[in-house]
Amino acid sequence: MTESKLHELWLNSISGIGGATCKLLISHLGSAEAVFKANDSTLLKINGIGEITAKSIVASRQRINVAEKELEKVVKSNARVLTYLDDEFPKRLKLQKDAPYLIYVKGRATGLNSQKNIAIVGSRNATDYGTHITQKIIERVNHLKGVNIISGLAYGIDIAAHKAALKNNIGTIGVMANGLNLVYPSIHKNTAQQMLTDNQSGLITENPMDAQPDGPKFPARNRIIAALADAVIVVQAKKKGGALITADIGNSYHKDVFAVPGLITDPLAEGCNNLIKHHRATLFSDVDDFIKTMNWDTTTPSPSKQMHLFQPQDLDPLEQKVAASIQKSPLHIEEISIQSQIPLAKLASTLLQLELKGVIKMKPGNIYTLNT
Repeated sequence: MTESKLHELWLNSISGIGGATCKLLISHLGSAEAVFKANDSTLLKINGIGEITAKSIVASRQRINVAEKELEKVVKSNARVLTYLDDEFPKRLKLQKDAPYLIYVKGRATGLNSQKNIAIVGSRNATDYGTHITQKIIERVNHLKGVNIISGLAYGIDIAAHKAALKNNIGTIGVMANGLNLVYPSIHKNTAQQMLTDNQSGLITENPMDAQPDGPKFPARNRIIAALADAVIVVQAKKKGGALITADIGNSYHKDVFAVPGLITDPLAEGCNNLIKHHRATLFSDVDDFIKTMNWDTTTPSPSKQMHLFQPQDLDPLEQKVAASIQKSPLHIEEISIQSQIPLAKLASTLLQLELKGVIKMKPGNIYTLNT
């Protein structure tokens, strides 16, 4: 581990300073090391950094040994630390305003930036039916190139999704509400170990290495699950629960959210049925329909069918960049954002302008294609 990682861990450990403030500091000063070396007056010149925050940063330098010990734990556990400036940091996660500044990763975890990420979540008290549906979904998406399964390593649907992915040689990422030195629940240690030895899979968390799970950490974990995914599928859920939090966050992130319906008399179907009822999720009944909605066709249009219907001079540079990204094949809004590295809020207005100019059109599922 480099010296830069030490300072990144130090910055991340300062009480009262969250991911947004860490990013603000680095955007002005260039690195965590520069923040460590900055004096009070330099810090106070940054818009948004007040006296209390500046004093907290300066005082925390006396506790650099805490970061040193944390770095030792990372190295000993054969884990790694990624900040939003690292190439390996998940591109989908980076786009969200409330993304953590830093994450811990163990295992190869190549699925963090897979082409097609599916989050599968649901009740911790899943029935045999819910487990069966989860397994069948994963079996049926196995043919898709670059597909990866995201979940939370919890009881029920989560662990069923991880196990089914491993069985079908699909990469799977477990997002944890605790540190990497602990597997919670402990009964899932064997599955977690399989994920660490798999070429595509792994474990990630925003929490320090020895952090214990507690109430607030689970909703925070759920936002990372939603952020990493292109689509969120809720298989079974009660009226209230973590899976519904993940679905709601997914909607706020402009992800495609799906829910498997169930009997109206089944408490484990109430959450899914309500998501569908209130138009917060698309009804999931068939994998082929899901793939069509996501526009994850396994075939690529031939070059002869790719039409150049617009002239560069008719579009501003941002519009040209977006139009070029979907020239080869239709893309989901999230994929366009990832490829172009344009934040979703800014991208939405650019897509609208391209639609008004007749260059592109939107298909179901937030899929955009050239207007042929």
